[in-house]
Amino acid sequence: MKKIITLLGLASCGVFFAQTGNVGINTSVPQKTLHINGSVQLTNEFNVGGTASTAGSAGSAGQFLQSNGPGVAPSWTSYTGSGTLILVNGTPTVAQEITVQMTANYTTTSTSTPQAIGNLNNEIIDNQNRYVGTAATNSFTVGANGTYQVTINAQLSTTQFDNPVVGIWDNTTNAWVARVNDQFMADTGDLQTYTLITSIAMLASHTYSFRVTNTSFVTVRAFSSGTTGSGPVTQVTLRRLN
Repeated sequence: MKKIITLLGLASCGVFFAQTGNVGINTSVPQKTLHINGSVQLTNEFNVGGTASTAGSAGSAGQFLQSNGPGVAPSWTSYTGSGTLILVNGTPTVAQEITVQMTANYTTTSTSTPQAIGNLNNEIIDNQNRYVGTAATNSFTVGANGTYQVTINAQLSTTQFDNPVVGIWDNTTNAWVARVNDQFMADTGDLQTYTLITSIAMLASHTYSFRVTNTSFVTVRAFSSGTTGSGPVTQVTLRRLN
């Protein structure tokens, strides 16, 4: 039987010292050098590794501690970009994110096929450098097969009642993979805003683009304007979920 040694004043606080040298907090039978039965809050530095006479290494900004499996010491994983940390099959991964706004209006040059939206080139975030946008076109890839959340907000104008479509086009298969469409009922020259929020499976081997189509020429507008104010209005966002 292990002998438990407690110091006056500490046992009442839930701190126990075992004969083995182990210290227990809220446990009188500590199984490790420090055994905490409860939550832990760390305000400053957390060191991993080292020896009895060295401090080991501490994580810094842009790093997270990653498990290397049972019985193997964890290691620090560095990330210098921006993004959201997600778990994919139990492995910490920084989710791919793309958010882009338009810098100027774009009017389609054809009504026969969906057009990649030009001027979609104000990159707010592209943390894997997989997006390309110019005045004439745009395209992107995903870094891994998975499910991605898509958010598109686009303000359109056209010269007649019509049925515009906005969404993500698979350049590899030449087909829509996510889109929103509606009948344009505004008077000639008026504006209508289309919003798409969905999640879809995407493949790392394919190339995609944000596109628009209509049975007549249509303009995707970069900025809203009017007596109530103005600002950027067309924005697309893609973020990996799993």
